[in-house]
Amino acid sequence: MQQPKILVADDSRSVRAILRRTLTAAGYDVILASDGLEAVRSAQRDQPDLVILDIQMPEMDGYTACQEILALEQMSSGIPIVFLTRDTARHLNLLGTQLGAYLPKPVSDERLLSTVGKLLRLDTPAKQASGAVVCRTDTATLTESPSHQETTDVD
Repeated sequence: MQQPKILVADDSRSVRAILRRTLTAAGYDVILASDGLEAVRSAQRDQPDLVILDIQMPEMDGYTACQEILALEQMSSGIPIVFLTRDTARHLNLLGTQLGAYLPKPVSDERLLSTVGKLLRLDTPAKQASGAVVCRTDTATLTESPSHQETTDVD
């Protein structure tokens, strides 16, 4: 059986190294990107099963990378996006609920692995929503489609 592929995009080399070590030890195939633009290119090329994005990155921020990844033709069925960031903006909880999860940095290995495991086993919010989800910073664009089903919190 093929290991699930996880794309990790973070501009911090140490964060990428820690996430790679933790996720690889848990049996995942990890692809690393150092910025949002590289993340989009990797998503298109490698077609990961889950994406972990930092928000504040050079070249392309996490919001834009999220939007570009979700727009990729091969990703149209939806892919869980985990926002792992020091950013504590209120809208990240809603965005995380719609697309996968929001985890504030620093995050424990246990919480990270629990969240990733749940998202890879369950239908993701992005797959359940029939309307388009927009990865934006203003809460006005983070509305749910009328047919959006309630999802359980991923902790």
